[in-house]
Amino acid sequence: PLSSFDFYCQLNHDADSARSNDAATLKVTMVAWLMEQTPRPEPVIQSHDKASCGFNHDVTGQLLCPVDYNWEDAS
Repeated sequence: PLSSFDFYCQLNHDADSARSNDAATLKVTMVAWLMEQTPRPEPVIQSHDKASCGFNHDVTGQLLCPVDYNWEDAS
């Protein structure tokens, strides 16, 4: 039988694995959804290329921008 500590460690490990799987799946799903929109984002968003996502891309940057700020305002 597992000790309480070993059980806790296994439970924590499994929770961490589930979170990383969810994050990876979410990224691929979001990119697929964004690329189905009309008009399509330019440049094309690729789920495997971190450099072209996030705040580096106008479409994903707008989605990440807090509502108190205007993404279109460069100042």
